[in-house]
Amino acid sequence: MRHQDRGQEQHLAATLAAPLLVGTTLIARELVGLWPAAGLGMGCVLAVSWGPVAARRIAVAVAVVQLRQRIASHERTDR
Repeated sequence: MRHQDRGQEQHLAATLAAPLLVGTTLIARELVGLWPAAGLGMGCVLAVSWGPVAARRIAVAVAVVQLRQRIASHERTDR
């Protein structure tokens, strides 16, 4: 994929995400009230922006735990 194509795809994704977020927030405002709807909208934005970073951190933490368990099991079998 060329750099220009990726930029166009990101622009399209942002263009589609903005109305969806606004629409969801407006519908939520009518259903649950202003502040819960604002929290829902902000939560969606934070989840999208911090989600990949959190997923990587969780994956690294799981890999470290598995590595430690393998090392510990090898140390037990060597004795």
